Amino acid sequence: MNDKERQFIIKKFASYYSEASFGIPYIENREFGIGNKKKIDARHLSFFNEDDFKRYLAQNTPLFVSHSIAYYEFPGATPIQKKQRTGADLVFDLDIHAEGKYGAYEKLDEVKADTIRLAKEFIIGDFAVKEEDVKIVFSGNRGYHIHVTDPRFRTLGGDERKEIVDYIKGNGLDYMQFFHEEEIGPRLKRLTGPKPDEDGYRGRLARALVRTLEEKPSLISRKFAKENERELFISGIKEGNWSKTTFRSSELLKRLGKVAESLPVRAVDTDAAVTHDMSKLIRVPNSIHGDTGLIAKIVDDIEKFEPFRDAVIPSSNTMKVQFLEDVPSFKFMDSTTETHKKDEQKELPEPLAVLYTLKGSATFI
Repeated sequence: MNDKERQFIIKKFASYYSEASFGIPYIENREFGIGNKKKIDARHLSFFNEDDFKRYLAQNTPLFVSHSIAYYEFPGATPIQKKQRTGADLVFDLDIHAEGKYGAYEKLDEVKADTIRLAKEFIIGDFAVKEEDVKIVFSGNRGYHIHVTDPRFRTLGGDERKEIVDYIKGNGLDYMQFFHEEEIGPRLKRLTGPKPDEDGYRGRLARALVRTLEEKPSLISRKFAKENERELFISGIKEGNWSKTTFRSSELLKRLGKVAESLPVRAVDTDAAVTHDMSKLIRVPNSIHGDTGLIAKIVDDIEKFEPFRDAVIPSSNTMKVQFLEDVPSFKFMDSTTETHKKDEQKELPEPLAVLYTLKGSATFI
């Protein structure tokens, strides 16, 4: 990015920040970091209130801005021991990696689905967090962040937070322990197991299997393509009696492996340290991502949210660019972009031209 491009982009960012709203809880107790060459070039910044923070962004306008997940008595102090931590939010970073600069964009629906599952099934479901204490934020590029502000989690240490990550990722999960055989008569045994209305992974496994049997029964066995076989087994699962099938117990349990593998949220694995390392900084919600020019937008309705539509800074302008490399197509602003070849020149909507330029794929003409 040359000086002319940088000046244009910084001016665009500054204009956005002059009107933006962040709503950062306990902003006066947060440490902030900024970046231009890297995502964090400098940290240990602090601000009295949101107006103070906005003035800084409008006057200095970094490409990236992050804040601590922790609260401090003296957030601007150094070294970190002098900050005197008083607590921390519980934050999850769900990201997806793929080959190339644009490969992850084809998989954004996958990480969105994981984000919904993590929020609804685990945080609100298993951990009994109120919806108003869960904030979902598009990262501005390849994923989502979830901020949990429930006071019950603020005093947790790193080990406890790591246990939460392990639970969500299914580390050490052995679904075979959910089942046992009991004698019900001479040479008769019944396989008992979880029911769909149970909490945690037990209920999650039962619900997932019922859903699989109803939607794609052949993933378990062709036997379940037969409605009577399938419905009998489903009725048994709902009762906790997993023996209502012609499968032997040992064979049935092996076939459940595919379902069990789908239960954890794998996307949180990308940067699990954000959750358990309370010295970490996370991108400021509603700030701009300096690699895309998109807003790290607070999401009101995750089901309807489309990142490359709803997180775009609005503009009716177009810009002419020349491509510095081949670029694939992807969905952007309710349409699919064209593929572009190196040295090709093209007039593009301003948000898309800015994205290509920030990624080093094009230059302004």
